[in-house]
Amino acid sequence: MKSEDRSDMIIFTYRVILAIFSWLILGIMFYRNVASQSSISSGIVTAIDSYKYYSRQTNLFVALWYSFALIFHSKPIILKKIRGMLKGAITVYITVTFAVFAVMLSSLYHPTGIDSFLSLCSHYLIPILFVADWFLSETEVDYKWRYLGYWIIYLLSYLVFTIIYAQITNNYLYPFLNIENLGLSKFIFNTSILIFVALFFGTLFIATNKIIRSSLERRGLDKISLDFINLKSKRKSRRKASQNYYESLCIVIST
Repeated sequence: MKSEDRSDMIIFTYRVILAIFSWLILGIMFYRNVASQSSISSGIVTAIDSYKYYSRQTNLFVALWYSFALIFHSKPIILKKIRGMLKGAITVYITVTFAVFAVMLSSLYHPTGIDSFLSLCSHYLIPILFVADWFLSETEVDYKWRYLGYWIIYLLSYLVFTIIYAQITNNYLYPFLNIENLGLSKFIFNTSILIFVALFFGTLFIATNKIIRSSLERRGLDKISLDFINLKSKRKSRRKASQNYYESLCIVIST
């Protein structure tokens, strides 16, 4: 098996495992939401309603991306459309999930039992594994700086959604976005930090992509140069060997 085929198989297997794992975690969360209510119908409503949270949405994005990547694994033209800008966007969003929970929410949220495991998976493990997938495959795609402008749209839209949702239900989804308790200046500061964090990770991924691609291209050019030098050296050696052979043959004939 060629090294490229082996690498492709490793990535495919990795994504199969991660797709199953991601959907399993989302499925267990959905089931627990349904089971927490007195009736199935109200439980389903509660489960669907839980997707108003940013971490649920971004984990769903990850599961959906893995599913499409596996479905179109053998169709590179279609697969190319969900890589690059789209894959980078989801990578930024799930990384923000990791960072915000670790820094701003982990001290406020103390689940127990299986909920603790689900929180660990959705806020830490799945984000880390998805970023690892990015490093395994996205260096093959050329990232553009303009992607940052597209990537930030979802986060800005979500912030607007939380404000509208709070005004309608009087329920702020996250304490660091509670404008009534924080005041306008603190709210603006917190939202600015969130936007900065998203832009920071977006910049980091694009810069990393460009650095790695540049290194691989230089390595490829160096290999081409080395092969060319070796080829010239072999040709020169052959010409010299032929010249020595003819000189020796002339000496034998003359004697």
